[in-house]
Amino acid sequence: MREIKIDILDKDYLDFLSVCVDEELSVEEKLKNIIRYHLITYRNQKKMRNATLFSFDKKYPDRTK
Repeated sequence: MREIKIDILDKDYLDFLSVCVDEELSVEEKLKNIIRYHLITYRNQKKMRNATLFSFDKKYPDRTK
């Protein structure tokens, strides 16, 4: 497990806290959700990039050599 510390303005923290309260999540849970979302997005982009490369290889086999 990793520990992350960040410095943010009090106003920003209070705004973020209000979002968490609205969603009935703790600050930690909300941050984990944000990180999870970005990791899923990042991984899907990599998959799409690889899928595009593979489909290009199949369409134009003479161009990949």
